[in-house]
Amino acid sequence: MSDFEATETQVLGLSIDSKFCHKAWADSLGGVTYPLLADFHPKGEVCKAYGVWLDEPGIGDRATVLINKEGKVVWSEAVGPPGKRETADLLNKCKENC
Repeated sequence: MSDFEATETQVLGLSIDSKFCHKAWADSLGGVTYPLLADFHPKGEVCKAYGVWLDEPGIGDRATVLINKEGKVVWSEAVGPPGKRETADLLNKCKENC
């Protein structure tokens, strides 16, 4: 997290799950140090606004969106529901784009 903070990047997690699911998930990892946002009701509205809502399964795609200080989306990538992201790659994207 300190590496992201050094690039003046605010890390947030977002999913369509409730805050109760988020707490259980964070607890299962031993806690997380960044805010988790619930796109729970109306379900998926934030995902839809960012174009990462998947209609067929009714879920949000696993995506990363970088938004600069002016509020402009400068980079995004969806990796699919089972997809993974590499922290080092995301940090480099922050350094390049934010």
